Amino acid sequence: MKKQTLLFPLFALLLTGCGHEVPPSQGSYKNSIGLSSADPSVTCSGMTTAPSEESSSSVNMQEYLSSIIAEIESRSGEPIERKPIIYFYPEEEMDLSVTFVNEELLTTTYPKYDGCWNIHLKEDGTFTVPGSNREYYALYYEAESTYECTFDEGFYVTKENAESFLEEKMDFMGFTNRETDEFIMYWLPILESNEKSLVYFEQTEERNEDAPLVFSTEPDTLIRTMIHIKKVDEETSIQEQALTHYERNGFTVTEWGGVEH
Repeated sequence: MKKQTLLFPLFALLLTGCGHEVPPSQGSYKNSIGLSSADPSVTCSGMTTAPSEESSSSVNMQEYLSSIIAEIESRSGEPIERKPIIYFYPEEEMDLSVTFVNEELLTTTYPKYDGCWNIHLKEDGTFTVPGSNREYYALYYEAESTYECTFDEGFYVTKENAESFLEEKMDFMGFTNRETDEFIMYWLPILESNEKSLVYFEQTEERNEDAPLVFSTEPDTLIRTMIHIKKVDEETSIQEQALTHYERNGFTVTEWGGVEH
């Protein structure tokens, strides 16, 4: 939807250079950049029938707009880290700030991220934020993914074994039943829809390099994973990934999310 919204006014501008009239409701786009009326010597292919000083500006504008459209189309394919969610398990009530170091990559946050998340944690893991009486149980965000997943290793997963596969791997890594349930509720439909997939788990050490978090009070245990999923059309051989198991001790913070490729 965002791509279509951006492209519509750009195509409208291109049409002005092709001798087509822009609808009145879109006239502000033309006026805002000072476009003159359509030059009849400019064709829709961007070629001029008779080069002149008057027509060169229209040609340059079409080339400029074409370059913008190409950039938008190339960026539209960038993977997004979907539904990363962060849980807290403090040993006592505490104030905590959480900083997402690469905040320029954030696209959506809840509660709203403003330089950091400042939260007041209760012993049961729920928390409040300044200026709100609402109680939360996890931090949520989405972000542009910078991790290059090559699928040199991982797992081949089918629609039939996806549920048991996710349960087994999440349990092994150290996630609770509730965390695993919420993870599966989101990602199982995607694996089942793919029917055949390659899966790789980006675990804590890689996540800390790719999307570092800074805590005002460092957790005793930090468990993070980002599942990477790639649809395939046939059974694919892949070297099995060796996952790391984490024991939960003391103040614990966990996170899961995923990326489709």
